Amino acid sequence: MSDLDKYRNLINHEEDGSSDELSEFLRKSSALKVPSKKSKEEIWNNIADAIEETGSGKDRSYIWRYVGIAASIALIAIYSVLFFSSPEQIEVATASGENTTQVLPDGSRVILNASSSISYSDDWNRELTLHGEAFFEVTEGEKFLVKTDFGNVQVLGTSFNVFARDGDFKVACKTGKVRVTVPERSVIEDIVPGQAIAINADTVKVVFRVPETMGNWQKGEFYFDHQPISEVIEELQRQFSIEIKFEGSAEQEFSGYFTNKSLETALDMVCLPLGLEYEKTGQNTFAISKSAQ
Repeated sequence: MSDLDKYRNLINHEEDGSSDELSEFLRKSSALKVPSKKSKEEIWNNIADAIEETGSGKDRSYIWRYVGIAASIALIAIYSVLFFSSPEQIEVATASGENTTQVLPDGSRVILNASSSISYSDDWNRELTLHGEAFFEVTEGEKFLVKTDFGNVQVLGTSFNVFARDGDFKVACKTGKVRVTVPERSVIEDIVPGQAIAINADTVKVVFRVPETMGNWQKGEFYFDHQPISEVIEELQRQFSIEIKFEGSAEQEFSGYFTNKSLETALDMVCLPLGLEYEKTGQNTFAISKSAQ
């Protein structure tokens, strides 16, 4: 039995073999140079063409020996591609208190907010997965798709903001046009500049006007409009890498903003308008409660 037949039988489980033999096959097949754009069908077509070129005058046993060898080589080539050419995932993540900008292979830009991440295949197909919050500036071209745990965002060439955290999914369009799909909620909605959509476990709020400050978190500015104090505290924690114990009313809402330049200033900007006070309880821990005055 030839080596090629032995390796082929090992792959097809027609013959028992040791791990050393399989390792030898993988080592040898990994050295093969296989054109990345050739399909399985193209490989077999090349074999058929080669058979025809041998001519009718050739010895038939020689031809079939050639067919067997060629088929084995093709089999090894295909398995080599499967074993050694699988696309890899590229992941970019930010810790609390930081953001970063990632330029994608097509020139599109993604600005990641704190405690967020994106991942995409190294054989870039204009699709990625987002966890957290990011602002996108997409170059024109084929369909561009952002996947999240809550829904998907599809664009052709635009800039937009996506927030996908803790059961909340918000998409705001700055330029161009965005299509938001959430199959579980039967939502398919197109939004244009200045419009947005917000979805959580209880409600779907579609196509409302958003302020021009949308996306200003990229400059360290965080704006809120009648939003629950819990959401504001969560953002404070992300931006300053701290833990906050809130001892006030969870029904309180906050309208205003803070910056991430100074922790003390940010706490003052949130607490003072609501009649709250804060106290440092540890190296990176704080307590916020109703003011005694």
